[in-house]
Amino acid sequence: MAKRRPNGGGTVTKRSDGRYQAAVYVPQPDGTTKRKFAYGRDYDECDRKRRDLLNRAADGIPTPTRDMTLGQWLDYWLECIVKPDLSAGSYRTYSRAVRNHLRPRLGSVVMVKLGVKELRGAITRLAQEKTPQTARHVLRVLSAALTAAMVEDIGLTRNVAKLVHVRASTNSGKSRDAAAVLLLLAEARQRTVYYPAYLLLCLLGLRRAEVCGLRWENIDLEQRILWVETQRQRTSAGTVDVELKSATSKAPLPLPAQCIAPLRWTRMRTAWLRESAFAEGRPWFEDPERHVFITRTGQPLQVAQLYSTLQGIIASAGLERMNLKELRKSCGTLLVHLRVHPRVIKAILRHSRISTTLDIYAEALDPDVVDAVGQLDRLLRQPSRGRPDSG
Repeated sequence: MAKRRPNGGGTVTKRSDGRYQAAVYVPQPDGTTKRKFAYGRDYDECDRKRRDLLNRAADGIPTPTRDMTLGQWLDYWLECIVKPDLSAGSYRTYSRAVRNHLRPRLGSVVMVKLGVKELRGAITRLAQEKTPQTARHVLRVLSAALTAAMVEDIGLTRNVAKLVHVRASTNSGKSRDAAAVLLLLAEARQRTVYYPAYLLLCLLGLRRAEVCGLRWENIDLEQRILWVETQRQRTSAGTVDVELKSATSKAPLPLPAQCIAPLRWTRMRTAWLRESAFAEGRPWFEDPERHVFITRTGQPLQVAQLYSTLQGIIASAGLERMNLKELRKSCGTLLVHLRVHPRVIKAILRHSRISTTLDIYAEALDPDVVDAVGQLDRLLRQPSRGRPDSG
């Protein structure tokens, strides 16, 4: 007689269609227990899936089921997938989108039953109540969560978020013209030791966190090459360097010639500050990562310090208030006005999507579009030449 399985060991039965079905009680992300079904073409395949489910349960890993709500899946996704695998900044960003928008609007919907019409209606209302940029961001977060759900064996066969679209321009601030950027750099050169940082922001369009996370090992002053590999971010453990998410962001960049001398001076300043601190007995932080931009005590420069210094420069120069993101966008728009191809601009700014570059490209080209249409209008006003015979 066959040995009977112990309680909780699950069952394997043959269905009327010839397939086999395993049933196991498994823990859910919300702490409850539900019956989970798995299917196989033969007994051995189905039994293997049964044992896999039992092993997950024994290890304390929740196994989602078909009837779980979107809110339950999002909680599981954040804690078991996003938090261990992505950066702390990404986790905070995704958590805010889930907490403020997705859970209140769609959290009670059974995930596998979420349809395009229902989702489109929710996203459209969000765009009207907030902004199109917010709606597009929330849709991207949902798409990432549903893509992860498709990997799990819970019956989700399509990502409905990829079938809904939101038209919105990239909200990267206001662009500044070349005169404003030159005035800003001239004032920065006179007022702050972090002038080289503003050069990198304006000439290479580096992100503010990338400037603060830049290390001397990432710069080759002889070959004039810069590699952006880390960025400075706040986490629950404090402010730390984290690696960039995509290979596109880590691509090497050529260092503009006018950056070389200021960066050499920055390196000499760091050595001088260190020697002076030891000679005078002042506190000094020995930076193991050797960041390029540091404070007087050797601590890595923070984004907040870079921002506050920028506001002092702006006030002194009599410029309109701006933030650090606008310097990056100004780099892109000035490249557009120099007639640089959008794919080249994408490479310089290291955008992960060409659509982001094209948003900037479209905004910056408005005057050129007007001029082009005017030229076409004048051309078509001329008497027609070489008109074919009517007969």
